[in-house]
Order: sequence, then C-alpha cells, then structure tokens
Amino acid sequence: MKKKYIILILSVCAIFSAIIISGLSYAIPGETLHTIELPEIRVELPAGEGLDTTQKYCNICHSLDYITMQPHFSRAQWNAEVTKMIKVMGAPIGEADEKAIVNYLSAQYGTGQ
Repeated sequence: MKKKYIILILSVCAIFSAIIISGLSYAIPGETLHTIELPEIRVELPAGEGLDTTQKYCNICHSLDYITMQPHFSRAQWNAEVTKMIKVMGAPIGEADEKAIVNYLSAQYGTGQ
C-alpha cells in the first residue's frame, strides 16, 4: 500500500515540475502579470583561422560564451572536448571541420601545448 502512495506522490511532483519547467503561467484575476526582458548577450570570439567554422558549429548547441568560460586547455584537451561534442552530444561536425575547430580553440584559448 505504501508503494502506491509513494508512486502517487512522485507522479504529482513530476507533473508539477513539468508544468513549472515548461514555463506555463497563469494570472490570478485582479493581479498584474509582470514580465522581464533579458538582455541579449553577444559574445564575440577573437578573429582567427577557423572562427567561422567554430561559430557555425558550436553555436548550434550552446552559446559561444561556453567557450570563453572554459579554462585554457592544451591542444589534446580541446581535441577531447570537440570529440566529446561529436561522439557523445551528437554534434554534426565532419572531420575537416573538427580539425579547424580544434586548431582555432587551441590557438585562441589554448595553453600553447
């Protein structure tokens, strides 16, 4: 019997969580609905060979500020990061473009090793 209550409670929690996460909102009659507008954050990566390729592919899945927030990695670490994006996260990056991205990230955000 306890299992049924636990499942019921977890189901209700899951439903409420889904509603909150989905961004559904409601207005209580007589109350003002307030909204905010977040500023657009534009990150400009430094010029360099491979910049266009890096922007094109990295920006598909995440904002470019993720790149700038990373520690300065060695070339091997940047290669591992890009490989992870392709093999684990499913980034649609071909071999030539992968090399261009690793070269760019190593040159602009690398340790020089």
